[in-house]
Amino acid sequence: MENYVGSIDTDMAIGSILSNFETPWIMHTIQDSLNMKFRPYQEPMPNFVDILQRQFDAVLMASPDYTDQVLEVRKQTYQEIITAICEYYGLRFTKPFEDIHPVELYGIAQTMYDVFISRFTQYMIEFYIRYIIYNSDSIYAYLTNSIPPKRGSAKEKDQISKNYIDPKYLLIHQNLNTVILNMTTYDVPLDTLLKFFLDQNQAARMSELLEDTGDIYKNHYAVYLQDNRYMADVLTVVKLQLQSHTQDTSNYQLTKSEE
Repeated sequence: MENYVGSIDTDMAIGSILSNFETPWIMHTIQDSLNMKFRPYQEPMPNFVDILQRQFDAVLMASPDYTDQVLEVRKQTYQEIITAICEYYGLRFTKPFEDIHPVELYGIAQTMYDVFISRFTQYMIEFYIRYIIYNSDSIYAYLTNSIPPKRGSAKEKDQISKNYIDPKYLLIHQNLNTVILNMTTYDVPLDTLLKFFLDQNQAARMSELLEDTGDIYKNHYAVYLQDNRYMADVLTVVKLQLQSHTQDTSNYQLTKSEE
């Protein structure tokens, strides 16, 4: 969309510009982005809400006489984005949009687009890594009790063990496929996902606003570990990043207040 320079002083001009934000274009863009959200080896997509915000700001600066119309279209656009994401993931927005301040509405739309579209893959991978680290003691316990120790050369074991400060991660690393695939059967509520995705205050607010009407974890996250088209990529990225993160786990521990 072009940058808006100079004064816009006709109804036709402002109407033409605001028509660029009509529902079909918004929905088409979001659907395309949802179809491309799994990006294990690529950079995150730009946040569409941030792009729109910059465009709305440009229109407001160029057409101060039409502030009310621009603000109304901006509000409706962010409502449509939130609604589209909720519909895709089987979520319900629990508050009337009329009760949400426009500034917060932008923040909600921006956060939801970031979590569920732009950086969907990064949040998913990070969830698996942090979940394993946070529950490493219980995972180590069930591996020790239920899985025979793996054989390997002394050289191989020595090389792997050098990557970990805590030796329990050696066993987790050796059985990581089992650990991650077991997670596909877990019941992980939306509130838990949000606690891993966002800071404490953001997670609390989004938990107030979003209600899961189905099973978002199993239908939209675990499914990537159950589909042969994606499973190998998820496992590979988790393995590589977990090995890096477990060299210093201090930054990946949740406090009791975040449980």
